[in-house]
Amino acid sequence: MRWFALIALGFGLADAAPRKSEPPPPAQLENPCVDASCKHRALDHFTDALAAQRAGKADHPLRVSYFGDSVTADDHITNALREKLGAMVGIGGPGFVWAAKPHPFNHNFAVQAYAAGGWQVHGISAAVPADRRLGLGGSAEGSGVIRYVPTTAITSVDVHYLAQPSGGTLDVVADNTVVDTFSTAAASKGVAFKKVDVPATAKRIELRAKGRVRLFGAALEAAKGAVVDNLGVVNATAKGAVRFNADLRDQLAHRASDLVIVMFGTNEAEWLVPKGAGMAEHEKVMDEMLAAVHAANPNASCLVVSPLDQLDWRLENAPPRDSIPAMVEIQRRSAAAHGCAFWNAYQWMGGKGSSASWYRRGLVIKDFQHPTSEGALRIAEALFAGLVH
Repeated sequence: MRWFALIALGFGLADAAPRKSEPPPPAQLENPCVDASCKHRALDHFTDALAAQRAGKADHPLRVSYFGDSVTADDHITNALREKLGAMVGIGGPGFVWAAKPHPFNHNFAVQAYAAGGWQVHGISAAVPADRRLGLGGSAEGSGVIRYVPTTAITSVDVHYLAQPSGGTLDVVADNTVVDTFSTAAASKGVAFKKVDVPATAKRIELRAKGRVRLFGAALEAAKGAVVDNLGVVNATAKGAVRFNADLRDQLAHRASDLVIVMFGTNEAEWLVPKGAGMAEHEKVMDEMLAAVHAANPNASCLVVSPLDQLDWRLENAPPRDSIPAMVEIQRRSAAAHGCAFWNAYQWMGGKGSSASWYRRGLVIKDFQHPTSEGALRIAEALFAGLVH
């Protein structure tokens, strides 16, 4: 959904008055067997990791990485999930944060982030570099300062960067103290990582680049607690996430998330039709995405969340988009084929045409696609209840 269309929708449609609603029904997650004897299911690793965290036996924070588009890019869904998990085991920090926003409307409520200097910003839904090296979805190349101000204490900064010929140097600064300096130069291009411990009292982290440096971002974490990486990018598609990003598998392998959530379809629904080459390609790119997720961490959990219901506001009487049910079934098949759990969020919210009732209840905005903050909270509450029961 292009954002100028959202502005246009602000004229001629009455505002929906938000209404108090009952707690949502929990997400009914399809949790398939991942071995022949069915001793293990798709979400077992996440369940075990959460139990270890609650028992104080975990050797790393509970990590959830959430890929998506504009439905999640504003951080309302991901932040609510972050806070709900944090209420159980403590907040483990902002998690992975891009060096610079791959789209201006991307947010992360767990950190304030600033980029100053001569940075060229790339992202999977906009300016893609020729080498397609975008880390987990975005990058900033040049020199200058990246500043992070997390809302909770952290004890480490894991810098994700591109090692490359003639690479520059990077200072990692906690408050005003340089805690590490390293070179990003290498004989050939390749993703690289540098984890640096920082004092738990540090209020501000800066990455100061000199020379030519390409940064993907940094994971800001405490030693324990829950972390939810918001990897949603405005205007993103599953195709862009996997085909415009050469290093996705390696980046995810290093991130070692306990649960990877994939939620795409908001944008694809605008141009796909229920049958044909476009829908076949959507299934292929979903397979490619989930294959990369599984190959990165074969023992970790993954979950596919279907697209939400949409009305086509461009047509008379705004009929439901008939691409959605077909995409739901494709994503269900792809999830099962790659050992991932699946949540039919389309059916959960009410199925065909349900975004109209959500709009009347103040749960989606005037484009009948994007949740309001209350709608996002409702989605997160249902997802949390489905994951933690």
